[in-house]
Amino acid sequence: MFDARLPRLVDALRSAVPADLGAACGDDQLAGSIRARQIQAVLRLTPLTAVACAVNSCVVLQAFWSDVNRVLLVAWAAMVWLIAMIGLPAWWASRRHGAPTAVSAQTLGRVVTNSALLSLLWFLLPVALMPGTDLDRQMLVALIAVGMLGGGGFSLATVPRAAIIFAGLQAFGLMIGLLSDPTLSRVNLVVLLVAFTTIVMASIVSTSRTFGARLLAESEADRQKQLVGLLLHDFGENAGDWLWETDVDGRLRYVSTRMSEAVGRPLDQVQGVRLIGLIAESHGEPDDEYLLAIDGLARAMQRDTPFRDLAVPVRLEDGLHWWALTAKPLFDTQGRFNGWRGVGSDVTRQRQLHQEMSQLAHYDSLTGLANRHHFRTQLGQVRDPRDRRVKPCALFFMDLDNFKNVNDSLGHEVGDRVLQAIARRLSSCVRRGDLLARLGGDEFALLSWGSHQPEELVEVANRLIHAMREPLRIGDLRVVMGGSIGIASSPSDGVDPDGLLKGADLAMYAAKAAGRNTFRFFSREMDDRARYRLGIQHDLREAMAASQLTLYFQPQFHLATGRAVGFEALIRWQHPERGPISPAEFVPVAEETGLIDQIGAWVLQRACSEAARWPEDYRVCVNVSAVQFASQRIVESVRQALADSGLPAHRLELEITESVLMQDSLTASRQLGELRAIGVRISLDDFGTGYSALAYLRNFPMDRLKIDRSFVESMDDDSGTHAIVQAIIDLAAALNLETTAEGVETAAQMAQLREKGCNEVQGFLLSRPMPVHALNDFIIAQAAATA
Repeated sequence: MFDARLPRLVDALRSAVPADLGAACGDDQLAGSIRARQIQAVLRLTPLTAVACAVNSCVVLQAFWSDVNRVLLVAWAAMVWLIAMIGLPAWWASRRHGAPTAVSAQTLGRVVTNSALLSLLWFLLPVALMPGTDLDRQMLVALIAVGMLGGGGFSLATVPRAAIIFAGLQAFGLMIGLLSDPTLSRVNLVVLLVAFTTIVMASIVSTSRTFGARLLAESEADRQKQLVGLLLHDFGENAGDWLWETDVDGRLRYVSTRMSEAVGRPLDQVQGVRLIGLIAESHGEPDDEYLLAIDGLARAMQRDTPFRDLAVPVRLEDGLHWWALTAKPLFDTQGRFNGWRGVGSDVTRQRQLHQEMSQLAHYDSLTGLANRHHFRTQLGQVRDPRDRRVKPCALFFMDLDNFKNVNDSLGHEVGDRVLQAIARRLSSCVRRGDLLARLGGDEFALLSWGSHQPEELVEVANRLIHAMREPLRIGDLRVVMGGSIGIASSPSDGVDPDGLLKGADLAMYAAKAAGRNTFRFFSREMDDRARYRLGIQHDLREAMAASQLTLYFQPQFHLATGRAVGFEALIRWQHPERGPISPAEFVPVAEETGLIDQIGAWVLQRACSEAARWPEDYRVCVNVSAVQFASQRIVESVRQALADSGLPAHRLELEITESVLMQDSLTASRQLGELRAIGVRISLDDFGTGYSALAYLRNFPMDRLKIDRSFVESMDDDSGTHAIVQAIIDLAAALNLETTAEGVETAAQMAQLREKGCNEVQGFLLSRPMPVHALNDFIIAQAAATA
């Protein structure tokens, strides 16, 4: 019997204490407005509530700090602060931008949920802390609980369900706390608590009902005021609107002069004509837009309820016009329907402006393609909001190769024309129903709905690449572009817009890494790799603080004497969980995130400090990233490292790659000149593997060329490599540059390099990189060997 009564009791309580005061009004718009007023009333007191929660929780922390588990106590206080401050952003937004005019029932439900969670936390206070503690602290907890009961009920009274839950939980918790100590009789206090709680809850119900009734009355008054204001609008000669009235059959029985002028007919030819017929007569062959508008007007006039700003097309002598009609039904003294009375206005110009604004909001002004906003909106349909089903589609993410160079060298006007030409070509590759968009800059995207076989996607991707790769004629210029494409499909690669865009973006970067002018399909390995790089990025920041980065030093030997003449500083990372991580993995991440400046400065400091302890005839070589040069702080870092360590500048050699010289040749030349002026030596690393333009050697100050290990490794079985290595050594000699060969691992390689006239070598054949603590023994052994 009890089980059967419980659901009925719960339903009765819900109806007696509603959360949504506007739910019973039957008007969704009005209900949303009432909900907004309920929440706004709560938000006005949110700062005071947050302060009260913070102060009370701090008092509890201070009172029970020494006797209660501090972790649990702090966790409780932190949760109180967090939940109490959830409403502060909304309060601040309402102060800055004004309160919303309507909110959903779900939003109001979240208010009830948040208040219930906060009340539950305060409910735990007397339940957990009053038993077993002294009388003073019991009274403190009781005062706080009573204060929260009254204050919470008052501040949440406009949302009665939230207020009742809050006050009820506080009262129940305090009651448990009062009755938990068997040594004391608290019956009188419990009776007083019940009486107080009853008064508070009765006040909540009364306040909420008064508040709801007032809101309904105000809303109804506002609606009546709007209608009266609408019908009493200025209909003078210069007014832009006109008045009309129909009978029960929809025939015009009153037409203002302004309306007859708008129609272009005398008054007697307009009166007596059905309003819908008047609009229909103006059209020849009806189109879909007209049929939809007329159907909407007919349905509105059949419902006998007011309608507002209903747009209908009317074709007049000077072209197509759009009217906005607003009206309310008329009733006689017996309450019978007696026709319509309303106003109309010509909104053709406003509609044109709206269409122009919509065009600007949804389409790219340069290419005419859909813009990012419109593309994201359409992509959002990948998951049907009604049944959450996922619609199959394919997303092609395209990025032009070499566009930045074209834009910088030929100018933005040429760059814009290139984008327009590419957009036209890509549009020719798109089938009907697909969406092509320019997302920004030189990024394009194609959304193709439906299921696709892999070979179909390959065919589309090849057409797109061909369209981007074909040379363009821009005026007298012949511009050669290209593009990389990443492809992601739904549902296999993602079921939401963000997931699909992320997958296609990762695939596009994989296509660029594969040599550009190609495409790649998204794979889970790409996502795993991206997550791994993100983890590396996070751990790298901690590695600097945790001293996980160390330096190893690999000796460089003079071929003629066999004696070590210097050491190359090599950074190493010993991760506590992942183990050793190669510089090839974490240095690019450091460059992307900007950590390379900090890491590079640390390497310079440590390398110079160590080198200052070596004999004076040893130099130290430090690799410098192109990103460090781009930040233009490398000269300052070098000066600081030399000053701090006391190392003479001529004993420091910086190794750079050709990418340093390619990025900004003027800036690079200036910085290299400043470094040479200090006395620092410059070495060009990995020579022969990049563009290796001889202009670099002529225009930039260098001291050494380093022959890449790939050439040294190929010397054993490739006769063509011998010629390349010999050419590099001869070129360096002709320019008074020294040469160092990397990666020497066999005696035959070293003999061949000695024969060709190479100055220095380094590699595993002679010595592996060694930690700092092994350097002293190595230097002593070298001194003994050459003594």
